[in-house]
Amino acid sequence: MNPTRIQKWTSILILAAVAAGWTALLPGRQSIASAQTPAPVEPSIAPTDSKAENPVIRVGGSASNPPYEYLENGQPAGFAVDLVKAVAHAMDFEVQFILTNSQQSRQDLMDGKVDMLAGMAYSTNRDSALDFSVPITYTTFDLYVRNDSPVRTLEDVRGKEIIVISNSVVYEYLVAERFTSRISQVNDPADAIRLLSQNNYDGAILSRIQAEYLIRNMEVTNLRRVEVDLMTRKYAVAVAEGNYKLLAKINEGLYTVHSNGELHDIQEKWFGVYQRETSWLTIHPYIYGMGTALILLVVVLFWSRSLQRRIKTRSEELRRSENQYRLLVDNATEGVIVSCGDEYVFANARAAEIFGYTVKEFIGMNIRDTLHPDDVDMVMDRYQRRLKGEDILSQYSFRIMTQTRELRWVTIHSVLIEWEGKPATLDMFMDSTESRRAEEQIQQQLKHMAALRAVDMAITASMDLPLTLRVLLEQVTAQLGVDASAVLLLEKNTRQLAYAAGQGFLTNAIRDVRLEVGRGFSGRVAVQRKWLRVDDLSKGVDGILPPRWVKAEHFSAYIGVPLITKGEVLGVLEIFQRSPLGADPAWMNFLESIANQAAIAIDNAQLLKDLQTANLDLTLAYDATIEGWARALELRDGETEGHSHRVAALTVALAGEMGLHGEDLLHIRRGSLLHDIGKMAIPDSILKKQDNLTEMDWEIMRKHPIYSVEMLSSIDFLRPALNIPQSHHEWWDGSGYPHKLKGEGIPLPARIFAVVDVWDALIYNRRYRKGWKKEKVIQHITALSGKQFDPRVVSAFLTFIEDRSDGLADGEPESQSETPLSSPRPDDEPTQSKLN
Repeated sequence: MNPTRIQKWTSILILAAVAAGWTALLPGRQSIASAQTPAPVEPSIAPTDSKAENPVIRVGGSASNPPYEYLENGQPAGFAVDLVKAVAHAMDFEVQFILTNSQQSRQDLMDGKVDMLAGMAYSTNRDSALDFSVPITYTTFDLYVRNDSPVRTLEDVRGKEIIVISNSVVYEYLVAERFTSRISQVNDPADAIRLLSQNNYDGAILSRIQAEYLIRNMEVTNLRRVEVDLMTRKYAVAVAEGNYKLLAKINEGLYTVHSNGELHDIQEKWFGVYQRETSWLTIHPYIYGMGTALILLVVVLFWSRSLQRRIKTRSEELRRSENQYRLLVDNATEGVIVSCGDEYVFANARAAEIFGYTVKEFIGMNIRDTLHPDDVDMVMDRYQRRLKGEDILSQYSFRIMTQTRELRWVTIHSVLIEWEGKPATLDMFMDSTESRRAEEQIQQQLKHMAALRAVDMAITASMDLPLTLRVLLEQVTAQLGVDASAVLLLEKNTRQLAYAAGQGFLTNAIRDVRLEVGRGFSGRVAVQRKWLRVDDLSKGVDGILPPRWVKAEHFSAYIGVPLITKGEVLGVLEIFQRSPLGADPAWMNFLESIANQAAIAIDNAQLLKDLQTANLDLTLAYDATIEGWARALELRDGETEGHSHRVAALTVALAGEMGLHGEDLLHIRRGSLLHDIGKMAIPDSILKKQDNLTEMDWEIMRKHPIYSVEMLSSIDFLRPALNIPQSHHEWWDGSGYPHKLKGEGIPLPARIFAVVDVWDALIYNRRYRKGWKKEKVIQHITALSGKQFDPRVVSAFLTFIEDRSDGLADGEPESQSETPLSSPRPDDEPTQSKLN
């Protein structure tokens, strides 16, 4: 027999013997955990800046997730750590690793404490909150049990207690599938291996690579894998949702490390086949028996197979790399083109689709022929400068023209490369037309909202209807892009539409417009209560305005909108255009909104006018009633005619001099008129008594301020006027009545009135005495300053009466009687004459 053939068959027999020996040796199928090479990764070509905005990227991850990422002697280590470092080196940025636990690192990413996660298994739930890079590897999840477990399938553990990693994709999967086993969660994968090995659980579902790595490093010998291949998931870098700039940079870096072979080296370093070592005591008898055969096999086959293996391995790597690259580019969701000279020399399917061509048609086209005429110079200038190596903006947007001459926007990220020995650019771009249109629509809507807000502010800030309508029409002409607009208001008494405001007219003829309801375009709008649109006014204006006026204004189109609120037509908003009127639904919606605002403004102005009229009528009625009460009291009490009106007028004037104003003066006037209204409750036998009052009489008389409060407090609009009726008999030194208030505890209006009341009582004739001279009254009031009266009020009053020239403070001529009189007070009231 040929020696070569003998050698070949001997090698085959030896290999078969080795395989049979190992099969007999192990109690079950050995668990081999090998890393799966990911499907060809796809670099993101979303536009990014060539220079990182932040030179240091913070990378989160788990401190106990070997062999992906973990802390070894306090330093980050693992497959994901090495890969991120390689990407950082390739993309020229630095990284800072912050390793905590999986749940905390994910929260740190959401809170912005880290910029990315070194690695994470992909799931649809996670994809809703995060954005993932192209896959960097794949991870398969298997069921692990003890060697003596009867479990052979996943169904065997239903109803049993299994352990999984907290918040993992396995846990999400089991919950979604309503797996009936009792599921326990741990944070550390090593704890899962340890607890399962110690017979605390019936099984554990773990990442195959991770489990084999831990079983080997922890030297666990009593666990085995049940080959159920529960699921396989992509393993990728994760960033916060919407961080497309960083994601694009990571994808570009992954493509680089894949292309230069670093990804393969890192995978081999960490994911070369893990195989559990079987106990030496179990296998050493077999090892001795097969040692010689194995050595023979190595010697015979090594020299003949080594070269072949190298060639095959390298060829396979090249084939995989080429397939991955082709898969990346051909299936990219963004366009990828290579521009060299003035034409496109490479394009993927997406790029050709965006431009509206097939790939075959697109390659070889001149760059200028695909650009919008207004953007040709800008794009070509940047392209030529980039070919020269100048550092210019690498990401920007411009317009292109498709094969059907449709305008579209693209956003491009361009880098300098070499193509067949010539300088070229690799351009990655996406179609941003829809986002541009959406942005324009948003901007238009924001302008409309701002316009409506301006009208709202005009309505709320001022009840001046002409001003509000002017603001409204300014917004109408600006936001709708029309030439002129006007508001015609419906006059209820004449049933005519009359001009109220206008904007954009060349002549003043619109100001004279008055139309009967039902006549002309605006009259029809008011009657029919619906829009009216006329696109060609040259066919007849139907009495809207004199034809010569329409001709002078050069109007060609018209829209009338009824102004309706609460079911009532208040007027018509008119739009005039000197060119064809283009109105899309958004345009019409804004016009309708602005018409509603106009109706509200008109209605508010009318309501305010009606309310002001009603309030004025009511106030006049109130004041007439009060004056009637005051006059009735004078007639009953025998007061000098006009006393109440005089003291009211003088008190209001003095209060104004002392700084009171507005409604305070109104309440002071009413309180002055009604200062003695409580005397209505005093018997005539006391009120009209000719002799001095007895102590019992004074006790009753001193209650009239209390009666005043009881009579007036139930009347809402008179409640603020109670200070004077209640407290005008209180004295500065606290000896007055009814509450013995003192100093500034007495309301200021009451202190002012007290001085004025005594002035009027002394200077005018009474039925029981003649009036005093002005000088004598001044002397008397001055003497009571600080005792009965507020000194500040007395000073202001004396200055006030000296400055008056209108006769308001002048009394009647004094009689010749020199009988000294004083103002009434509790301690001398029984012996004094009644003054007030």
